[in-house]
Amino acid sequence: MSIPDQVIEQIRTASDIVSVISDYVPDLKKAGRNFKCCCPFHTEKTPSFIVSPEKGIFRCFGCGAAGDVFKFVMLIENISWIESVKKLAEKNGITIQESFSDNNYSVSEKTKIFDLLERTAKFYNRCLLESGSASFARDYVKQRGITGDTIKKFMIGYAPKGKLLESATKKGYAYDILLKSGLFTKTDFGKIFEYMSERLVFPILDVQGRVVAFGGRTLADSKAKYLNTPETIVYSKSSNLYGLYQTLPELRKEKSVIVVEGYMDVVLSQQYGVCGAVAPLGTAFTSQQAKLINRYADNVTLLFDPDDAGRTATYRALEICAENNMSVRTSSLPEGVDPDEYLLDKGKDSFYALINKNSKTAIEFIFDSALSGNKIKTAQDKAKAVSVLLSFVEKNKNIIVQREYVKFIAQKMNIDEDVIWQEFKRRTVFKTKYKEENVVEKKDIKIKTSLEEKLLKFLLNINNRQYIKKLKKDFFTDSNCITIYNMLLENGNISIAQILSKINDKRQEQWFSKIAIENEQIKAEDGKDEDSVELYETFNILCRDIELEKLNKERKLLVKEVSLMTEGKIPSDKNKIDRLIQLTTQIKGSGKSNG
Repeated sequence: MSIPDQVIEQIRTASDIVSVISDYVPDLKKAGRNFKCCCPFHTEKTPSFIVSPEKGIFRCFGCGAAGDVFKFVMLIENISWIESVKKLAEKNGITIQESFSDNNYSVSEKTKIFDLLERTAKFYNRCLLESGSASFARDYVKQRGITGDTIKKFMIGYAPKGKLLESATKKGYAYDILLKSGLFTKTDFGKIFEYMSERLVFPILDVQGRVVAFGGRTLADSKAKYLNTPETIVYSKSSNLYGLYQTLPELRKEKSVIVVEGYMDVVLSQQYGVCGAVAPLGTAFTSQQAKLINRYADNVTLLFDPDDAGRTATYRALEICAENNMSVRTSSLPEGVDPDEYLLDKGKDSFYALINKNSKTAIEFIFDSALSGNKIKTAQDKAKAVSVLLSFVEKNKNIIVQREYVKFIAQKMNIDEDVIWQEFKRRTVFKTKYKEENVVEKKDIKIKTSLEEKLLKFLLNINNRQYIKKLKKDFFTDSNCITIYNMLLENGNISIAQILSKINDKRQEQWFSKIAIENEQIKAEDGKDEDSVELYETFNILCRDIELEKLNKERKLLVKEVSLMTEGKIPSDKNKIDRLIQLTTQIKGSGKSNG
């Protein structure tokens, strides 16, 4: 399916890029003509993410991410381009009339899978509420204290054996879509099985509220107590969190997340009004999940089981949070008691009171873990413990946080703070030196903006047809510049955002976004008329310098050839010798010879 170009431009015009990005990145701040913040696509301390409202594009000078408003939503939401267009259309109340074409089959396939998953969630939910075969599932849900409103909120369901396959095939879904959805698996003998069969089902929603996968709890004797559907083209378990979508309205106000371990923990926590309760999806806490939380929360509490496995999971999650500069604490409940059980027994107030009472900072938890069962008897014991602690301190790149952690370690270990700090700097000096050398090296090899790029920037900033038409079609020699100039020449009113959206090559995208977002000193918007003498002179000077540069390049090649002729290494060519003399006279006359 495709969307007409004029509709895409209507959506682009209605979607102010600064406003859209601010919804995801609240710290976006005005910086001259542009807006600036730390990049949402990689971890950084110094803001290098630039948004240009004039040009309708963004560009990170750290990781190279770049594009228009559609590309931003596509990257931040981890969705397809066409889905980002639809999302912004819906936000701006624009109706899309789609046409179909064969070259968009993969998008159509994704749409079919989303549709199947949504229908399946409703089917399972209806079975739980109405099916006679689900009576024991309803009894189980009631026994666990889950209310009707919570069942509706989370679309909790029950999967009767074999019924989904029958229902889906009747509705016309092809077998390849059924298998690609993650709902079914096929044996070597060709038999199709349903993953969630005879399980209590928890639909997994992405941040847009779309069903992307399912988790299921067995209600019979089974080794696999919980089972998740596999990863698909619409679902990555490391990039989603169970319960996040359901808690977003409160989370946007409270800015606080509690990470628990299981589906029931999330369901009962949110039922009792615990804001921000989310859970990983049958996997260890990941960096992608940390970045997802970081979009919405300022404070994070890790509430994993207080057993060895839970402590190990907490330790790793703290490292990931530190690497993403997140404010994180840990807490715990009595061993053997899950959050859902505690809430049912004691209630929300007691739950929060205990969470606060058992709360630890990240460094407190790491300290307790490092010394757990280890007696500090010798200087070597103390050195080993400090080494473990400093390994964690290194994870966080904020120097203020590092200082506070070092101060804490010094007090707890009864060691002078300066000694700990010196040891920390000694550990990191090699990494820092290596990083600085890399930065210097990058600066040294940074390619200076060419004259042709300067002229292209001039044309992009002025966007005046008379200047574009003054140039010969073969004026540019750089392949990147040729591509962009042809777009300007062939499309009268094409915008920078439109140009960027048409570029498919990653390197060319990064090159163009860089030169496009850098503002030139001379701009018509600064009070200079587009037909002003100053602009005209700038244009002529750039054109003249480019022509001279071409002549210099030609002359250098001829100098080498004529030298070989003089030495008798190649046959003499009078035409080339005459051309060299002509070029030398021409360049010297301009006063711009490169030797």
